[in-house]
Amino acid sequence: MRKLYFGAAALWTVFVTVCCLVSMHNFDSVPVHDGYTDKYVHCTFYFVFTVLWYMFLKTGTAVNTKKQRLWAFLLAVIYGIFIEGCQQFFTQDRSADITDVAANTTGAALAVLVLWLLSKMKK
Repeated sequence: MRKLYFGAAALWTVFVTVCCLVSMHNFDSVPVHDGYTDKYVHCTFYFVFTVLWYMFLKTGTAVNTKKQRLWAFLLAVIYGIFIEGCQQFFTQDRSADITDVAANTTGAALAVLVLWLLSKMKK
C-alpha cells in the first residue's frame, strides 16, 4: 500500500510541477471565468498534494498522525514556495506570485483540517 501512495503522491507532484512551469500560452484556449479561478486551482492542487503525501507518510512510520499532518503541510508549503521561485527564475512568461503561495498554503491547511476532522470522526 505504501508504494501505491508514494506513486500517487509522486505522480501528483509531477503533474503540479508541469502545470505550474509550462508556458501560459498553452492555456490560451481555457476559458477563465473570473480573476480567482487560478487561486481555486492552486488551492485544489495543494489540497490533493497534502492529502496524498500524508497518506504516504502515514503508511510508513510509527510517528503519530499529528506529526504526519504537520510534515505533509510543511512539505506542501515549502514545495509551493519552491515552485513559485522556479516560475520566477526558470520560465519566460510566468512569475512568482505571493497570492499563489497564499492559495497553495490555504489548500494545504484545508487538507490538514479535513484530515484532522476525519481522524476525530473515526474515534
